[in-house]
Amino acid sequence: MSVLYSVLKSLLMPPGILVLALLLAALLVQGGVGRVLLLTATLALAAMSLPAVGAWLMAPLERHAPLATPGHPIPTDAEAILVLSAGRTSAAPEYGGESVDSATLRRLRYAAHLQRATGLPLYVSGGSPPPEDPPIARLMAEVLLEEYGITVAGIEARSLNTWENAAYSAPMLAHDGHRRILLVSDAWHLRRALRVFEEVGLAPIAAPTGFLHDPDPDDWNYRDWLPSARGFVVSYYALHEHLGWLWYRLRRLVTGSPRPASG
Repeated sequence: MSVLYSVLKSLLMPPGILVLALLLAALLVQGGVGRVLLLTATLALAAMSLPAVGAWLMAPLERHAPLATPGHPIPTDAEAILVLSAGRTSAAPEYGGESVDSATLRRLRYAAHLQRATGLPLYVSGGSPPPEDPPIARLMAEVLLEEYGITVAGIEARSLNTWENAAYSAPMLAHDGHRRILLVSDAWHLRRALRVFEEVGLAPIAAPTGFLHDPDPDDWNYRDWLPSARGFVVSYYALHEHLGWLWYRLRRLVTGSPRPASG
């Protein structure tokens, strides 16, 4: 009975109900070209909504094991911790209206865990496009101090993307004599982040959090083959990161590798 309930729930809630509606529309629409386009879009939506497909797209991205776990100790030669921002939220009246989003908070929590385990200085990186203010990095520093009791060693508040995270953080870290850093971000983001931080002369160590897929297919069940909002979200982040990797490759061909920013 529980299996039937899960199947019906998946098919009657978005995105499942949308897939069914689009399939019906594809059968009713007139014209071969329109039917093909509608059917293609429907199948793409259905595929992206399957947790199994999201896991397949995520597999090549989440390649680094979490630190401070059995079999993966924190490297003893690490000199500092740098946590990258994700986003902010302005709809947080319980925190005064402006705060970090759930993804940034997840990264801060793991960075605080690593800082307490190592005692290493902790840095934050992340700006905000105008007119958003204050920069995300300053909000991150407030959260670390008020909720974890950790005072950051430095704030990089100008960057608007991963490329700039590396370019603007490199001089800050070099000024304090740090090169070997624990780089904290979501597991799916670190393949791209590690590359650009290496290119600006740092020696980053992957410190992943926020894993989105189960690498062991033996743990999967029938729910992984039913459309779900979470399945779509995982597929979205995976595709976003694959496209970001391609975009950075094109950018290197045009402008060269990222370089430490001056000033």
